[in-house]
Amino acid sequence: MGNRIAAVLTLSLSLVIPAFAAQDKGAPRNPEQLRERLEELKSRLELTPAQVEQIRPVLREELQKLKAVRDKYDEPNRNRRRRLQMARELRDIQNAMDNQLKKILSKKQMEELKKIRQERREQIR
Repeated sequence: MGNRIAAVLTLSLSLVIPAFAAQDKGAPRNPEQLRERLEELKSRLELTPAQVEQIRPVLREELQKLKAVRDKYDEPNRNRRRRLQMARELRDIQNAMDNQLKKILSKKQMEELKKIRQERREQIR
C-alpha cells in the first residue's frame, strides 16, 4: 500500500509542472491536500496495480529532474528570460515523461492526464 501511495504521489507531483514554473502556486501545501489529489488521480486515471508498478521508476526519475530544475532556478528575482528557460526545461521533462507514460497508460488515460494538467494550469492562473 505504501508503494502504491508513493507512486500516485509521484504522479501527482508530476502533474503540477505548470505549478513549478509559476513558483509552486498550484502545488499541494499540506498532507490533506496531497491525499485528496492522490485519490483524484488514482480514480480519474483508473490506474491498475501493474500500471502503478510500471510508472513508479519513471516518476521517481522525473521528480529528481524537476527538483534539479527548481534548484537551478531558485532565485528570488528571476527575470523573464530565466523563467522562460525554466519553463522550457520543465516542458522537456514533461515531454520525455509523456513518451514513457504512453507505453504504460492507455490512450484514454493519457487524455485524462492531459485534462488534469489543463485543469491545474487553469487553477494557477
